[in-house]
Amino acid sequence: MADDSLLRGSRPSTVNLVRSSHSWTQADSAAGFVLRYLTPMREHLTEVLGSEKEADQALKLLLTHLVTAGFGDHKQGRLRDFLAKAIRSCAKARLQELGKLSDDKSELSEVTPESKEWLLRWRQCLLDRAWRALERMEHHDLTQPLYTVLWTRANNPKVKPVQIVAEVRERTGIEVGEERLDAIELDAKAAFAQLLADEVVETLQKPQKDAVEKEIRSLGMGAAFDGVSVGA
Repeated sequence: MADDSLLRGSRPSTVNLVRSSHSWTQADSAAGFVLRYLTPMREHLTEVLGSEKEADQALKLLLTHLVTAGFGDHKQGRLRDFLAKAIRSCAKARLQELGKLSDDKSELSEVTPESKEWLLRWRQCLLDRAWRALERMEHHDLTQPLYTVLWTRANNPKVKPVQIVAEVRERTGIEVGEERLDAIELDAKAAFAQLLADEVVETLQKPQKDAVEKEIRSLGMGAAFDGVSVGA
């Protein structure tokens, strides 16, 4: 995964932090919505329970509960906090089933909303989702190879324009003149930042600008917005 600190530019392009106002608390299907974030949950549970098999068993407990009861009275705050608590609950239940839960519950010491490992996994998940969304945008309009240009640059900041042009040709089959690369990269940075902001919005109960900004800073993703102008 590319480091978002590489996504820096010099010319501004506007991003609306609250373009989307849909909160996780408004999801029609709690289980369906949570499935978006299965990867960091499964990774965290695998570390706690010691195997992917046991992680999947714990996740099955959680998803079954969400299907039958939804978010219940827990529809508040940040989704990442809700999921961290849910992970702890289903991990505890699975350890109890296995007879491996000690009295001091030390096995669950890292399963907290502010666990460094959990925050890193959550951050990576949001970045990955934004990258995939940018890639889908490119598939819909190959005349704007936003994903290919930005991904190539992000993975190799010293890449030469001729190499980016070659990568675009190989991935999309179209020719892009080197003189267009700066403009495309600027558009790509703005598009990526917008998509990342949209991802953050959907994980908050009240996605207002200040709350979105705070969450972006808390997760260390501010560099993804360097070089773009942040609007409402």
